[in-house]
Amino acid sequence: MKAVSTITRTLLIAGVLALVATGAMAQVNDLAVGKAKEFIGLLQKGDFNGAYGKVDSNLGFKASPDTFKAYWQNLINKAGNLVEYKEATVENKDGVMVVTQVVKFEKGHVDLKVALDNSLKVSGFQYTNHKASEAHASASAQPSAGGAPAASPQAQAQPKPAAAPPSPST
Repeated sequence: MKAVSTITRTLLIAGVLALVATGAMAQVNDLAVGKAKEFIGLLQKGDFNGAYGKVDSNLGFKASPDTFKAYWQNLINKAGNLVEYKEATVENKDGVMVVTQVVKFEKGHVDLKVALDNSLKVSGFQYTNHKASEAHASASAQPSAGGAPAASPQAQAQPKPAAAPPSPST
């Protein structure tokens, strides 16, 4: 009987620890999503100095408030104004939390990716056209016009200007 109760007790303790760990991870994910939304909100409001204040020192050396301004202007020139936040996911990649926040803009949905370091400072930011999970594999093989991911502020000093509209045919 003691062996059964010891096994039962061990399983019960393991189950409780798993639930606690899951709950703690959910809280960390919620905090990361909150930090990403805060950063995106600052960009949306035009507070590029405030957004710059949320970045880690590595990104801070590669970007500036003007970089974020040009990058955000490029995005809204393509997608229109931000309408609402949709779902968010969090992944851990090489010790960095990457929040993918799906956002509805006037012209469609965009995936805003905000990388956060271990102190929840922004260490990277980029956007891509939103793709449904099943369509993602085929769409990435043959991207539509403008479907390629945008380079992030840390990858370039200034974002590329939006493509010029096609000239009217005569």
